[in-house]
Amino acid sequence: MISGNKKDIAKVLPYVNERLRTALRYIETTDFSAIGNGEYEIDGRNVFVRVNTYVTEPREQKKPESHNAYIDVQFLGSGSETIWYMPKDAKHIVSEDRSAEDLLFYAAAEEKDCVNLTAGDFAIFFPWELHRPGCSQKQPEKVQKIVVKVLAE
Repeated sequence: MISGNKKDIAKVLPYVNERLRTALRYIETTDFSAIGNGEYEIDGRNVFVRVNTYVTEPREQKKPESHNAYIDVQFLGSGSETIWYMPKDAKHIVSEDRSAEDLLFYAAAEEKDCVNLTAGDFAIFFPWELHRPGCSQKQPEKVQKIVVKVLAE
C-alpha cells in the first residue's frame, strides 16, 4: 500500500510504472467537483476511473476485498473514510467470487493496519493486498470516492 496527498503526487511519479503515472497524473489534474458519478476510460481498459458518492459505514458492515487484474488507486474528492488493509494470504477465504468484475470478497481478514483518508488523499492497493474501503472514521459520512483502476500486468 502506498498513500499520500494529491499535492505530493509529483514526488511519487519517478518510482511507479507508466500506467500508475497515468492514473496519478489524472488525479493530480482533474477537478472532481465537476465530474459526475460513473465510469470513464483514461487509457482504454488499461487505466479507467470510477467516480461514486456514498455514505461510509462501520467497519463490521464492510467486507474485505481484493482484485487480481487491477491495482486500485483510491482517492477522496470529499469527506473522510478509513480503509483497513493487509497482505492477502492463503488462509483468507473467498466468500463471494465476482471474478468477472475483478472483485473478490472475503469472509474475514482481521486487518490490523488502516489508512485514514480525507479529501485530497489517495491510497494505492495492489493485487496481493486485501483492503476494506468505505469504513467510517467516527460516524457515517458522505464521501466522493474516485477509484482509478490500473491494469496490473
